[in-house]
Amino acid sequence: MPKLPRKTVYLVSPDSAKIEGLEFAWENLKIITNKPTPYLRKAQKRGIDITFVKLPKAKKTSELLESPLVINLLKRGSRLLVFKNLPKVEKLAKTKGWKLLMPEARFVNEIEDKIHFVKFCEKHQLPLLPTRVMELNTLIFTQPVVIQTRRGHAGESTFFVRSAKELEGLKKLIGKWVVKITPLMKLPTFSLDLCVGEKQTYQTQPFYQITGDARLNPLPGGTGGIDLGIAQKLSPPILKAIAALGEKIGEALRGSGYRGIAGIDLLVDERSGKLYLIECNPRMLSNLGFITKLQAQAGELPLLTIHILEMLGEKVGEWNPPKISSVKEGRFELKHLNAKHSVG
Repeated sequence: MPKLPRKTVYLVSPDSAKIEGLEFAWENLKIITNKPTPYLRKAQKRGIDITFVKLPKAKKTSELLESPLVINLLKRGSRLLVFKNLPKVEKLAKTKGWKLLMPEARFVNEIEDKIHFVKFCEKHQLPLLPTRVMELNTLIFTQPVVIQTRRGHAGESTFFVRSAKELEGLKKLIGKWVVKITPLMKLPTFSLDLCVGEKQTYQTQPFYQITGDARLNPLPGGTGGIDLGIAQKLSPPILKAIAALGEKIGEALRGSGYRGIAGIDLLVDERSGKLYLIECNPRMLSNLGFITKLQAQAGELPLLTIHILEMLGEKVGEWNPPKISSVKEGRFELKHLNAKHSVG
Protein backbone atom coordinates (compact mmCIF):
# COMPACT_ATOMS: atom_id res chain seq x y z
CA MET A 1 0.00 0.00 0.00
CA PRO A 2 1.49 3.41 -0.95
CA LYS A 3 2.09 6.10 1.63
CA LEU A 4 -0.34 8.98 1.77
CA PRO A 5 0.81 12.19 0.05
CA ARG A 6 2.63 14.62 2.31
CA LYS A 7 0.70 17.59 0.96
CA THR A 8 -0.40 20.15 3.53
CA VAL A 9 -4.15 20.57 3.99
CA TYR A 10 -5.74 23.33 6.09
CA LEU A 11 -8.99 22.90 8.02
CA VAL A 12 -10.70 26.17 8.94
CA SER A 13 -13.74 26.17 11.22
CA PRO A 14 -15.19 28.11 14.16
CA ASP A 15 -16.90 24.92 15.42
CA SER A 16 -14.12 23.63 17.66
CA ALA A 17 -16.02 20.67 19.11
CA LYS A 18 -16.69 19.30 15.62
CA ILE A 19 -12.98 19.36 14.78
CA GLU A 20 -12.02 16.88 17.48
CA GLY A 21 -10.79 13.65 15.90
CA LEU A 22 -10.35 14.99 12.37
CA GLU A 23 -6.58 15.15 12.90
CA PHE A 24 -6.48 11.38 12.40
CA ALA A 25 -7.47 11.78 8.74
CA TRP A 26 -4.33 13.46 7.45
CA GLU A 27 -0.76 13.65 8.72
CA ASN A 28 -0.08 17.13 7.40
CA LEU A 29 -3.34 18.69 8.54
CA LYS A 30 -3.12 22.26 9.84
CA ILE A 31 -6.15 23.33 11.87
CA ILE A 32 -7.26 26.95 12.23
CA THR A 33 -10.03 27.72 14.71
CA ASN A 34 -10.94 30.42 17.21
CA LYS A 35 -12.02 28.49 20.30
CA PRO A 36 -9.78 26.05 22.16
CA THR A 37 -11.27 22.95 23.76
CA PRO A 38 -9.55 20.66 26.28
CA TYR A 39 -9.30 17.99 23.57
CA LEU A 40 -7.71 20.36 21.06
CA ARG A 41 -5.26 21.67 23.69
CA LYS A 42 -4.13 18.09 24.33
CA ALA A 43 -3.93 17.41 20.59
CA GLN A 44 -1.77 20.50 20.19
CA LYS A 45 0.58 19.25 22.93
CA ARG A 46 1.00 15.91 21.18
CA GLY A 47 2.14 17.67 18.02
CA ILE A 48 -0.99 18.43 16.00
CA ASP A 49 -0.64 21.75 14.17
CA ILE A 50 -3.47 23.89 15.58
CA THR A 51 -3.65 27.67 15.46
CA PHE A 52 -6.15 29.38 17.76
CA VAL A 53 -6.88 32.80 16.29
CA LYS A 54 -8.26 35.42 18.64
CA LEU A 55 -11.60 36.02 16.94
CA PRO A 56 -14.18 35.10 19.60
CA LYS A 57 -17.07 36.79 17.76
CA ALA A 58 -16.54 34.87 14.52
CA LYS A 59 -19.28 32.26 14.27
CA LYS A 60 -19.12 31.55 10.52
CA THR A 61 -16.31 30.05 8.48
CA SER A 62 -16.51 32.98 6.07
CA GLU A 63 -15.87 35.38 8.98
CA LEU A 64 -12.67 33.53 9.80
CA LEU A 65 -11.58 33.45 6.17
CA GLU A 66 -12.14 37.20 5.82
CA SER A 67 -9.93 37.97 8.80
CA PRO A 68 -6.39 39.27 8.11
CA LEU A 69 -5.18 36.90 10.86
CA VAL A 70 -6.33 33.88 8.83
CA ILE A 71 -5.52 35.34 5.41
CA ASN A 72 -1.89 35.71 6.55
CA LEU A 73 -1.80 31.99 7.37
CA LEU A 74 -3.15 30.86 4.00
CA LYS A 75 -0.92 31.45 0.98
CA ARG A 76 -2.17 31.28 -2.60
CA GLY A 77 -2.55 27.64 -3.56
CA SER A 78 -3.33 26.49 -0.02
CA ARG A 79 -5.55 23.40 0.07
CA LEU A 80 -8.57 24.09 2.23
CA LEU A 81 -11.20 22.03 4.05
CA VAL A 82 -14.32 23.63 5.55
CA PHE A 83 -17.37 21.95 7.04
CA LYS A 84 -19.79 23.51 4.57
CA ASN A 85 -18.91 25.10 1.26
CA LEU A 86 -21.24 28.05 0.84
CA PRO A 87 -21.19 30.46 -2.14
CA LYS A 88 -19.47 33.15 -0.05
CA VAL A 89 -16.74 30.71 1.02
CA GLU A 90 -16.29 29.55 -2.57
CA LYS A 91 -16.00 33.16 -3.78
CA LEU A 92 -13.42 33.99 -1.09
CA ALA A 93 -11.36 30.95 -2.03
CA LYS A 94 -11.40 31.90 -5.69
CA THR A 95 -10.41 35.49 -4.93
CA LYS A 96 -7.53 34.44 -2.66
CA GLY A 97 -6.35 31.59 -4.86
CA TRP A 98 -7.08 28.84 -2.33
CA LYS A 99 -7.95 25.34 -3.52
CA LEU A 100 -11.17 24.19 -1.83
CA LEU A 101 -11.18 20.44 -1.24
CA MET A 102 -14.97 20.39 -0.99
CA PRO A 103 -18.08 19.64 -3.07
CA GLU A 104 -19.22 22.62 -5.12
CA ALA A 105 -21.28 25.21 -3.24
CA ARG A 106 -24.18 24.83 -5.71
CA PHE A 107 -25.12 21.52 -4.09
CA VAL A 108 -26.20 23.27 -0.88
CA ASN A 109 -29.09 24.70 -2.89
CA GLU A 110 -29.63 21.70 -5.16
CA ILE A 111 -29.55 18.97 -2.50
CA GLU A 112 -29.45 20.24 1.09
CA ASP A 113 -32.48 22.43 0.43
CA LYS A 114 -35.20 20.05 1.62
CA ILE A 115 -37.68 21.11 -1.05
CA HIS A 116 -35.19 20.75 -3.89
CA PHE A 117 -34.19 17.38 -2.42
CA VAL A 118 -37.73 16.13 -2.99
CA LYS A 119 -37.28 16.82 -6.71
CA PHE A 120 -33.86 15.13 -6.64
CA CYS A 121 -35.38 11.99 -5.10
CA GLU A 122 -38.25 11.92 -7.56
CA LYS A 123 -35.84 12.28 -10.47
CA HIS A 124 -33.66 9.40 -9.29
CA GLN A 125 -36.52 7.24 -7.95
CA LEU A 126 -35.31 7.37 -4.35
CA PRO A 127 -37.76 6.39 -1.57
CA LEU A 128 -39.69 9.15 0.18
CA LEU A 129 -42.71 9.30 2.45
CA PRO A 130 -45.83 10.73 0.75
CA THR A 131 -44.73 14.35 0.38
CA ARG A 132 -46.42 17.63 -0.41
CA VAL A 133 -44.63 20.88 -1.21
CA MET A 134 -46.89 23.90 -0.73
CA GLU A 135 -47.40 27.24 0.97
CA LEU A 136 -48.21 26.46 4.59
CA ASN A 137 -51.20 28.83 4.65
CA THR A 138 -53.03 26.57 2.18
CA LEU A 139 -52.74 23.44 4.33
CA ILE A 140 -55.87 22.12 6.05
CA PHE A 141 -55.29 19.88 9.05
CA THR A 142 -56.47 16.29 8.57
CA GLN A 143 -53.74 14.30 10.33
CA PRO A 144 -50.52 14.86 12.32
CA VAL A 145 -47.73 16.01 10.00
CA VAL A 146 -44.09 17.03 9.95
CA ILE A 147 -43.42 20.48 8.51
CA GLN A 148 -39.93 21.29 7.26
CA THR A 149 -38.59 24.56 5.94
CA ARG A 150 -35.84 24.60 3.33
CA ARG A 151 -32.79 24.57 5.57
CA GLY A 152 -31.84 24.12 9.20
CA HIS A 153 -29.37 22.41 11.49
CA ALA A 154 -29.87 19.74 14.18
CA GLY A 155 -33.66 19.83 13.89
CA GLU A 156 -34.03 23.61 13.68
CA SER A 157 -36.09 23.48 10.47
CA THR A 158 -38.47 20.72 11.61
CA PHE A 159 -41.88 21.26 13.23
CA PHE A 160 -44.24 18.55 14.51
CA VAL A 161 -47.90 19.47 14.07
CA ARG A 162 -50.36 17.21 15.91
CA SER A 163 -53.49 19.36 15.95
CA ALA A 164 -55.35 22.07 14.05
CA LYS A 165 -54.46 24.49 16.85
CA GLU A 166 -50.75 23.79 16.44
CA LEU A 167 -51.08 24.26 12.69
CA GLU A 168 -52.74 27.65 13.10
CA GLY A 169 -49.98 28.71 15.47
CA LEU A 170 -47.32 27.70 12.96
CA LYS A 171 -49.17 29.49 10.16
CA LYS A 172 -48.92 32.73 12.14
CA LEU A 173 -45.16 32.18 12.32
CA ILE A 174 -44.31 30.97 8.81
CA GLY A 175 -47.61 30.79 6.92
CA LYS A 176 -46.32 32.34 3.68
CA TRP A 177 -43.37 29.95 3.45
CA VAL A 178 -43.35 27.09 0.97
CA VAL A 179 -42.66 24.00 3.06
CA LYS A 180 -42.22 20.25 2.82
CA ILE A 181 -45.06 18.28 4.45
CA THR A 182 -44.99 14.58 5.33
CA PRO A 183 -47.17 12.43 7.61
CA LEU A 184 -45.92 12.13 11.18
CA MET A 185 -44.63 8.57 11.51
CA LYS A 186 -43.35 7.03 14.75
CA LEU A 187 -40.24 5.63 13.08
CA PRO A 188 -36.61 5.82 14.24
CA THR A 189 -34.13 7.95 12.32
CA PHE A 190 -30.87 6.48 11.10
CA SER A 191 -28.04 8.06 9.16
CA LEU A 192 -25.11 7.21 6.96
CA ASP A 193 -21.95 9.08 5.97
CA LEU A 194 -20.58 8.46 2.51
CA CYS A 195 -17.93 9.70 0.13
CA VAL A 196 -18.74 9.90 -3.56
CA GLY A 197 -15.62 9.17 -5.55
CA GLU A 198 -15.00 9.31 -9.27
CA LYS A 199 -15.79 5.61 -9.68
CA GLN A 200 -16.85 4.31 -6.26
CA THR A 201 -19.03 5.25 -3.28
CA TYR A 202 -17.58 4.56 0.17
CA GLN A 203 -19.83 4.29 3.25
CA THR A 204 -19.82 4.11 7.01
CA GLN A 205 -22.00 1.62 8.81
CA PRO A 206 -25.43 3.14 9.47
CA PHE A 207 -25.94 4.78 12.83
CA TYR A 208 -28.92 5.72 14.98
CA GLN A 209 -29.63 9.44 15.26
CA ILE A 210 -30.05 10.39 18.92
CA THR A 211 -33.18 12.57 18.96
CA GLY A 212 -35.56 13.90 21.58
CA ASP A 213 -32.93 14.02 24.35
CA ALA A 214 -33.37 17.40 26.05
CA ARG A 215 -29.91 17.06 27.62
CA LEU A 216 -28.43 17.39 24.14
CA ASN A 217 -30.99 19.40 22.18
CA PRO A 218 -34.12 21.23 23.43
CA LEU A 219 -36.02 20.81 20.15
CA PRO A 220 -38.53 17.91 19.97
CA GLY A 221 -36.93 16.50 16.81
CA GLY A 222 -33.49 17.87 17.48
CA THR A 223 -30.45 15.64 17.03
CA GLY A 224 -27.79 15.23 19.68
CA GLY A 225 -25.38 12.63 18.38
CA ILE A 226 -25.17 9.13 16.96
CA ASP A 227 -25.00 5.51 18.13
CA LEU A 228 -23.50 2.87 15.83
CA GLY A 229 -24.34 -0.07 18.08
CA ILE A 230 -28.09 0.57 18.09
CA ALA A 231 -28.10 0.42 14.28
CA GLN A 232 -26.50 -3.02 14.36
CA LYS A 233 -29.64 -4.33 16.08
CA LEU A 234 -31.52 -3.87 12.82
CA SER A 235 -32.18 -7.06 10.88
CA PRO A 236 -29.59 -8.16 8.29
CA PRO A 237 -32.04 -7.55 5.39
CA ILE A 238 -32.60 -3.95 6.53
CA LEU A 239 -28.86 -3.34 6.99
CA LYS A 240 -28.34 -4.68 3.47
CA ALA A 241 -31.11 -2.43 2.15
CA ILE A 242 -29.55 0.64 3.81
CA ALA A 243 -26.18 -0.15 2.19
CA ALA A 244 -27.89 -0.58 -1.19
CA LEU A 245 -29.68 2.75 -0.74
CA GLY A 246 -26.36 4.43 0.10
CA GLU A 247 -24.91 3.03 -3.12
CA LYS A 248 -27.90 4.22 -5.14
CA ILE A 249 -27.67 7.74 -3.70
CA GLY A 250 -23.95 7.76 -4.42
CA GLU A 251 -24.67 6.93 -8.06
CA ALA A 252 -27.28 9.69 -8.27
CA LEU A 253 -24.92 12.25 -6.73
CA ARG A 254 -22.05 11.14 -8.98
CA GLY A 255 -24.28 11.52 -12.02
CA SER A 256 -25.04 15.08 -10.90
CA GLY A 257 -21.34 15.95 -10.80
CA TYR A 258 -21.00 15.62 -7.03
CA ARG A 259 -17.72 14.49 -5.44
CA GLY A 260 -16.78 14.07 -1.81
CA ILE A 261 -18.29 13.70 1.64
CA ALA A 262 -22.05 13.69 2.22
CA GLY A 263 -24.52 12.41 4.78
CA ILE A 264 -28.06 11.06 4.52
CA ASP A 265 -30.85 10.72 7.07
CA LEU A 266 -33.60 8.13 6.70
CA LEU A 267 -36.53 6.60 8.53
CA VAL A 268 -36.63 2.83 8.98
CA ASP A 269 -39.88 0.87 9.18
CA GLU A 270 -38.78 -2.47 10.60
CA ARG A 271 -42.22 -4.05 10.25
CA SER A 272 -42.52 -3.44 6.51
CA GLY A 273 -38.80 -3.34 5.77
CA LYS A 274 -39.23 0.01 3.98
CA LEU A 275 -36.79 2.92 4.08
CA TYR A 276 -37.68 6.59 3.59
CA LEU A 277 -35.13 9.29 2.88
CA ILE A 278 -35.43 12.50 4.91
CA GLU A 279 -32.54 14.62 3.70
CA CYS A 280 -29.03 14.72 2.28
CA ASN A 281 -26.30 17.01 3.60
CA PRO A 282 -23.61 17.76 0.96
CA ARG A 283 -20.83 18.60 3.41
CA MET A 284 -18.67 17.38 6.26
CA LEU A 285 -20.84 16.17 9.15
CA SER A 286 -20.60 16.99 12.85
CA ASN A 287 -20.03 13.28 13.60
CA LEU A 288 -17.10 13.01 11.19
CA GLY A 289 -14.35 13.59 13.76
CA PHE A 290 -15.72 10.78 15.91
CA ILE A 291 -16.05 8.46 12.90
CA THR A 292 -12.55 9.38 11.68
CA LYS A 293 -10.96 8.51 15.01
CA LEU A 294 -12.81 5.16 15.22
CA GLN A 295 -11.80 4.20 11.68
CA ALA A 296 -8.17 5.14 12.28
CA GLN A 297 -8.10 3.11 15.50
CA ALA A 298 -9.52 0.14 13.56
CA GLY A 299 -6.74 0.43 11.00
CA GLU A 300 -9.07 1.58 8.22
CA LEU A 301 -8.54 4.40 5.79
CA PRO A 302 -11.00 6.98 7.20
CA LEU A 303 -13.78 8.35 5.06
CA LEU A 304 -12.33 11.86 5.34
CA THR A 305 -8.96 10.59 4.13
CA ILE A 306 -10.70 9.10 1.09
CA HIS A 307 -12.42 12.45 0.55
CA ILE A 308 -9.09 14.32 0.60
CA LEU A 309 -7.48 11.82 -1.77
CA GLU A 310 -10.40 12.15 -4.18
CA MET A 311 -10.19 15.93 -4.06
CA LEU A 312 -6.43 15.79 -4.72
CA GLY A 313 -7.08 13.68 -7.80
CA GLU A 314 -5.31 10.59 -6.43
CA LYS A 315 -6.17 7.03 -7.50
CA VAL A 316 -7.95 6.04 -4.29
CA GLY A 317 -8.12 2.34 -5.18
CA GLU A 318 -4.36 2.05 -4.62
CA TRP A 319 -4.98 2.37 -0.87
CA ASN A 320 -7.63 -0.38 -0.95
CA PRO A 321 -10.13 1.45 1.29
CA PRO A 322 -13.18 -0.45 2.57
CA LYS A 323 -16.28 0.05 0.47
CA ILE A 324 -18.24 -0.17 3.71
CA SER A 325 -16.55 0.52 7.04
CA SER A 326 -16.27 -2.36 9.50
CA VAL A 327 -16.66 -0.04 12.51
CA LYS A 328 -19.94 -1.04 14.20
CA GLU A 329 -19.73 0.25 17.76
CA GLY A 330 -19.48 3.68 19.32
CA ARG A 331 -21.65 6.46 20.69
CA PHE A 332 -21.06 10.17 20.18
CA GLU A 333 -23.05 12.90 21.90
CA LEU A 334 -22.95 16.52 20.79
CA LYS A 335 -24.89 19.19 22.67
CA HIS A 336 -26.96 21.75 20.76
CA LEU A 337 -28.40 23.49 23.80
CA ASN A 338 -28.77 26.80 21.93
CA ALA A 339 -30.73 25.22 19.08
CA LYS A 340 -33.91 27.03 18.12
CA HIS A 341 -36.41 26.70 15.31
CA SER A 342 -35.40 28.33 12.06
CA VAL A 343 -37.54 29.52 9.17
CA GLY A 344 -34.62 29.84 6.76
